[in-house]
Amino acid sequence: MIEQLVVFTPQGQVLYKFNPLRKRFAEQQINKIVCQLISTSARKEEGGKFPVLELDGFACMYHAMKQPRLYFVVTYAASSLELNQEAEQVLQLGTRLWESLELNDKIIHNLNGKGPRNKHNYTWILDDGEAELDKFDEYFKIKFEEANALNSKNSSRKAPTPQLKAKNGKKQLQIQPGAKTRKWGRDGIMEEVSTADSSALDFSEGTSDSSQVTVTDLDKSSFGNRTDNGEFLIKEIDELLSKNKSEKIKQANSEGGTFGFLQKHLFGNKTITEADLKTVLQKLKQKLITKNVAPEVADYLANQISQDLVGSKTANWTSVEATAKESLEKSLTKILTPGVSVDLLHEIQQKTGSKDSNGRKNPYVFSVVGVNGVGKSTNLSKLAFWLLQNNLKVLIVACDTFRSGAVEQLRVHVENLAQLTDETHTRGSKNSRGKTGNDFVELFEGGYGGSDLVTKIAKQAIKYAKDQDFDIVLMDTAGRRHNDPTLMSPLKSFAEQARPDKIIMVGEALVGTDSVQQAKNFNAAFGKERNLDFFIISKCDTVGEMLGTMVNMVYATGIPILFVGVGQTYTDLRTLSVQWAVDTLMY
Repeated sequence: MIEQLVVFTPQGQVLYKFNPLRKRFAEQQINKIVCQLISTSARKEEGGKFPVLELDGFACMYHAMKQPRLYFVVTYAASSLELNQEAEQVLQLGTRLWESLELNDKIIHNLNGKGPRNKHNYTWILDDGEAELDKFDEYFKIKFEEANALNSKNSSRKAPTPQLKAKNGKKQLQIQPGAKTRKWGRDGIMEEVSTADSSALDFSEGTSDSSQVTVTDLDKSSFGNRTDNGEFLIKEIDELLSKNKSEKIKQANSEGGTFGFLQKHLFGNKTITEADLKTVLQKLKQKLITKNVAPEVADYLANQISQDLVGSKTANWTSVEATAKESLEKSLTKILTPGVSVDLLHEIQQKTGSKDSNGRKNPYVFSVVGVNGVGKSTNLSKLAFWLLQNNLKVLIVACDTFRSGAVEQLRVHVENLAQLTDETHTRGSKNSRGKTGNDFVELFEGGYGGSDLVTKIAKQAIKYAKDQDFDIVLMDTAGRRHNDPTLMSPLKSFAEQARPDKIIMVGEALVGTDSVQQAKNFNAAFGKERNLDFFIISKCDTVGEMLGTMVNMVYATGIPILFVGVGQTYTDLRTLSVQWAVDTLMY
């Protein structure tokens, strides 16, 4: 664990200090760090974002902020892979939160002599910023404790032996000693963990000899909040930490160094030509492509910048490159911002509030489609969990009648969701209607077969949902290759006969440039009268800053992204923050 986080000025004035172990402020450590910075340069860890100093008895990682001049320093026992990763996460959290609360603007205001002075003609650089500093302290501690609790929970889940014992005496799972598997945290950083930790994914009933985690072990507080009228809304992804309105910070990050200073302060009020943009656009296109934006989309964005800027003048003290970046940011925002309002809860309430000719409730029907292996069933279950939080009765329908094990996979999800909505639910038991699940969530299944069976199951499920007073019908479908007409053609007749209210495509953040064709083919598969309604982008926790898939899919279809998947539990679903996505792609 880290020992302390300290924020101080070059003059040695401490603005903030945090010690998770509740020990005294280690002032001598900071003095040693300052002396070391003056005398030598720090090394940067391979693949790391911040410099590291190794001193007598401890190590530190720091970030030197340029405007205003501040140092963010994290100290810890010794330099190691694990502690360096933790320190990097703490520094990222601290700097992003500091910027999002606009504390730098307060400091710059006071440093420019605009703040009040005391009787000694002294201005406290955080004057009028005490409330924001208190918020920083509160929010930082909450996020730090969340991360620390998650790490502790993951450590406690490691099984004591490399063998999982089968309850019924059947063949046991053998695990090679020392074998490693991969796990991703909320921030997208990959960790290698013991295969014994795979018990965290096991919902089966084990013996006392096996490590077991209950299905109710979820961080529901991070999932969302209820409004005053009782609606449960999913949080935007990192909504606070992604907020950064300080243009000076953005320019400092993107235009550092002497050349950046000259560019910013000696140029401006220049008429932009195509020749001026040629090198700048090539550089921006390359940056976008490295973040998984498809080349054709990068070319489109470059053309938009040219159309926007050629013939116009740069603002005073603003370079052509900075102006082009502003234009690119506007273009990305325009692509990702939904063209129509998507208010699912109100749409659902409006439809379920109406009755058919027989006086039965009209259920709201979703259909989930996508290529093989993108996480359709998992994200369908995450969506179901959110709907259950809004007190809606959910019928999950197994319309994947092709893939072996697809029905059984959904059955496991329904059992898990039943336990989350009713702690007294016994796994494997039937509800009052003799089906898998309970009175809140239920599985409708019809076995395995061809495409005719899919349509038959869908129509039967909708009728059953009406008869049993369900609010929601969630239809899982088979994964299919987007470039195989034989597999794609049944989607048209399925949509025409099942007539879902919303068709959702689950796209994978990992897929890269092929996402353009995937989105186009699925959007066209339902015929001229019907299109996709929105995307869920899965596995966003595994790609770091490479969020280009989002831009690709929306560019190709004009269909909005409503949710993003950020982890492996039912609460790991977020609504898309356009500003967060744009900032991640730009900086």
